[in-house]
Amino acid sequence: MWDQNGAAELVLKPRYLNRGLLTLGRKMDMVRRLHSCIAWGIVIAICFWPVHGLPWAAVEFAPSDEQRLGAHIDEKGWIHFGLHSPAADQVHLLLFDSPRARVASQVVPMQRNRGNWRIKIKGSEATAGLLYMYQVAGPLVASVADRHAALFNQNYSLGDPYAYKTQNVRFSEVFASTPFTTISASIYAGGGKSVVYDHSRDVFPQHVSIPPQDLILYELHVQDYTARIEALAPELRGTYLGLARSGLNTPGGLSAGIDHLVELGVTAVQLMPVMEYDEETGNVEGRLNHWGYMTTNFFAPESRYAAVEGQQVLELKELVRAIHQRGIAVFMDVVYNHTGEGEPWSDDGRLAAKCYNFMCSSLTSVYRATTDGRNFSNATGAGNDLDFSGGDDRYTKRLVRDSLALWHQAYGIDGFRFDLARILADGSQTAADWIDNDPRFAAAHLHAEPWDMGGVWWDFMDNYGWSHTNNRWAKWLGQYRDQMRRFSQTGLRTRSAFKRLIEGYGQNDAGSPASTKPWRSVNFIAVHDGYTLRDCTFFNDRGGSHNCWDSDGDENLRRERSKLLMGILLTSQGVPLVLQGDEFGHTKSGARSQADAHNTYNYESTTGETAINHVNWMDWRLKDGDTGGSPAAAAYGKELFHWTKGLIALRKQWSHFRRADFPEYIHGAPNDENGPRNDGRFTYAWEGPGDGSPTQLAVIWWGKRGEPDLMVIYNEHWEAFAVENLATWSKGNWKILARSWFGDQADLCGLADWQTNCPDAEGRIEVKGRSMAILISNND
Repeated sequence: MWDQNGAAELVLKPRYLNRGLLTLGRKMDMVRRLHSCIAWGIVIAICFWPVHGLPWAAVEFAPSDEQRLGAHIDEKGWIHFGLHSPAADQVHLLLFDSPRARVASQVVPMQRNRGNWRIKIKGSEATAGLLYMYQVAGPLVASVADRHAALFNQNYSLGDPYAYKTQNVRFSEVFASTPFTTISASIYAGGGKSVVYDHSRDVFPQHVSIPPQDLILYELHVQDYTARIEALAPELRGTYLGLARSGLNTPGGLSAGIDHLVELGVTAVQLMPVMEYDEETGNVEGRLNHWGYMTTNFFAPESRYAAVEGQQVLELKELVRAIHQRGIAVFMDVVYNHTGEGEPWSDDGRLAAKCYNFMCSSLTSVYRATTDGRNFSNATGAGNDLDFSGGDDRYTKRLVRDSLALWHQAYGIDGFRFDLARILADGSQTAADWIDNDPRFAAAHLHAEPWDMGGVWWDFMDNYGWSHTNNRWAKWLGQYRDQMRRFSQTGLRTRSAFKRLIEGYGQNDAGSPASTKPWRSVNFIAVHDGYTLRDCTFFNDRGGSHNCWDSDGDENLRRERSKLLMGILLTSQGVPLVLQGDEFGHTKSGARSQADAHNTYNYESTTGETAINHVNWMDWRLKDGDTGGSPAAAAYGKELFHWTKGLIALRKQWSHFRRADFPEYIHGAPNDENGPRNDGRFTYAWEGPGDGSPTQLAVIWWGKRGEPDLMVIYNEHWEAFAVENLATWSKGNWKILARSWFGDQADLCGLADWQTNCPDAEGRIEVKGRSMAILISNND
C-alpha cells in the first residue's frame, strides 16, 4: 500500500502467519523485490510481524550518506549502518527483538555504495541497545582445495566487524552445528549479536600524558590480577570494576589491586587484550583461551570481564578513569595481525568456516593468501594473517586506524602495544607509518612486538630510512630479555652487548643498535608469553630465547638473581616493562608440565578447577611473604617487592635512567671542578675483562644540574670483585645506596635522607657474585 507521501509501506498481515503460509524465506523474497526502490531514493517502511513473540512497531528506512562503517545514531534519531563487503551481491540488515532470538524480527535490504553497503533506519524500537546482525549473499567459490576464495552464504548470521558493543562472541553461542560453507538453512545459535551503542552519552575518561622516556610499564591481565584478592567481593573478582576498586588489601594487610600499582610506582598499566574475543579456542578439553589473543571484534570490549552482564563498555571506561585518577596511563595490547575466525577447515571432506564477520563478508580483501593464492597465510600461528600490503587506503588499514581512534577518543587509552607487529608492515608501501600518521590518535604511544613466525624486524621502524625523525614507534627488545637472563647465570660474557643494552640502544641480530632514541627501546625480563621472572630461576631451559637456569636449586641464589635482573631492568636506559606479579615472585610452576608453565594461554578451566585457574591468577599472599597458597613460589616475595618499589622510586626521583636522548660519553675522570661538562653524561669507571669473560662493570650516570651522581656496578661473575678507585670519581664521598645481595630493608637506604643515612663506601666497594650495587655522591 502507499502512504499519503507517496512512500511504499508493506504490511504483512498476521493472518498469513497464523495460516503458516508466509515463511521467513518468503519475507526475504518480498524484501528483495522492493530493494530496487531504494536505488531510486524512495523511503520504504516495513512492518514485519515476527515469527515468535510480540510484534515490533514499523521501522522506516532510507539510503544513508554516512561514510563511517558500523552503526551510528545521528541527531535526528536515525541509525546508520555500514558494512564493507565489496564482492557481495546483496546484504540485509537483521534486527532482533530479544537477546537469544535466533530469527530476525525485521529484515532490511541495504544499498550498495561502491565496496560498502549502507542503510539508515528509524522507529520507536530503533535506539541504542538495538540488537542486529547481517546476512550477506554472494558467490561461493571457496572449496577444500581452494580455501582463500569468495565465501558467501546467506544462511550465516554475521556480526558487525565495526560493532561498538557485542554479546559474547564464541563458537557455541553463534553456531548450533558445524558451520559448513554449503549449509542450506540457518544454524545460528542465538548469541554473539552486535549491539548499537552511542558513546556520546558517556563521560569521557580523559587521558594521562606521560613522556615516553618516563614510562614504567606494568603488564597485567584483568582476570589474573583480581581473581585471588580475598578482600574483593566474589562477583567483582576478575572484572573491570574489580580492578577499579580501591581500599583492598592482602591477607597480611598490605595494599592490593589498584592501590598496589600506586604503591609500586609504575607510570603506565598495559592491559592484556580486552577486545571481544573467542575464548573457546583453548585447544584442550575443559579449557578456555585465557589470554585473549583471538579477537573477533576490534571495536568492542570483552564482555566476560563485565561485573554486570551487558555493561562492559561503561565498566571498562570506569576502569580507565580510575587508573587515570591515580596519574597512571593506560595501554592496550591490541591484536590486529589475525582474527579469531582462524581458517576454514575440512570436516569429512566438506569445507567449514567460522564465519563471525570478515570470513563470509570480505575474506579476500581482509586475509592474506599463501603465494599460490589458494590457502591462508599463517605467519601468526593463529590460522590467518590480516593483509596490510599495498597503499594506505586499503580496507584493513582503515579498519585498524578507525579502531585505534575509537579506543583513544572514546575510552581514553593512552598507548598501544601491537601484537606481532611485523605483519602490520609486511608488504606495506609505508611500512608501519600508516598507523603513525593518523591525527586522531597522534598523542598515543605506539609500541611494537616486532616479530612473527615469518621473521623479526629487530630495529622496527628504525632502519631502511625510518627513525625517530619521522615516526614515534618504540619496540619490544627480545634481545634484552635473552641477554640479561644469560647475564644473571654468568652466560652472556659479552661486555659490549651488555653496555649497548643498558645504554638503551638495543640490539639486532647482527649486534648493531636497534633504536635511534632510548625511549624507542622497551626492555623486559619476562612477559605473559614465557616464563615469569621467578620461573626463569626455577627451571632449566636453554632452548631458543628461554635462557633459564634452575640456580642449582639454591633458593638464596634465586633470590639474588631475581633482584639482579629486576635491578638491571630498572637501571637501564629505555622503557622498562614489568610483568604482573614478578615484583613479588609469582610463579606458574603449578602448571601440569614445564612446557605448560612456559605457555599458559589456555590455563582457564570451564568448570572452575582451582589447580588450573591458579596457575595464571596472581597469589597476593606472596606480597606478604606467605607461600602457603603457592608452594613452589618465592619465599622472598616481600623483599623483592620492596627492592622493586625502591628502584622505581629511584628511577622517578632523578633523570639518570630515563634520558630522552642518548647521553654523551665522557672519558677520564671528570667532575664539577671542571664545571658542568659532565652533567647529564656518563662514564665507565671500571671495566673488567673484555668479551669472552664474565662482565664486571661500573658505570657513572652523571647527574644533571641539581642532581647527585650515581654509580651502578654490575657483576656477571659468580665470584665477588671490588671497585677500589672510588675517590678518583668524586670530590665528595660515595655513599652506598643499594646492594642487591643484602636482605630486606638492608638492601636499600632511603632516598629522602641518603646523605645522612646511607653508609660511606670509604673509597672501595666489593660486589658479590651475580649481584649489583648503586653508589651515590653529591660530588661536593
